[in-house]
Amino acid sequence: MVNRLLLFVDDDRDDVELTMQGFRQMGFEHEIVIARDGKEALDMLCADCDAGRPLPAAILTDIKMPRMDGLELLRRVKGDARLRGIPVVILTSSGYEVDLDEAMRLGAGRYLRKPATLADYAAIAREVRALMAATGPL
Repeated sequence: MVNRLLLFVDDDRDDVELTMQGFRQMGFEHEIVIARDGKEALDMLCADCDAGRPLPAAILTDIKMPRMDGLELLRRVKGDARLRGIPVVILTSSGYEVDLDEAMRLGAGRYLRKPATLADYAAIAREVRALMAATGPL
């Protein structure tokens, strides 16, 4: 059975809506669960592990968020044997080279800048879908 779940982590409602519009425009067929920060996402992931529920096929996360940022979420996901196989895509407005370097060092599957147009969000959806397909059933 193919895992059809994407965990999307972002605290900015406008960015969430733009991303969701781009994914709908592209015809993204996977279920998307939204968490508002890294702590909420990690709590969801750990609860799913503890309950034996399926984990997401991928995580799409912003970096700059309250409580727990995306880099700390990435660090914790890759440091947990139950979660480390989940590809993590960073989707951020951060142009800081240090953020890119840290994300890649921690094991991010991709580092993408938040785009300016809806068409560019659809392109990101295609890339995330391809990454999810490449991971196969989890």
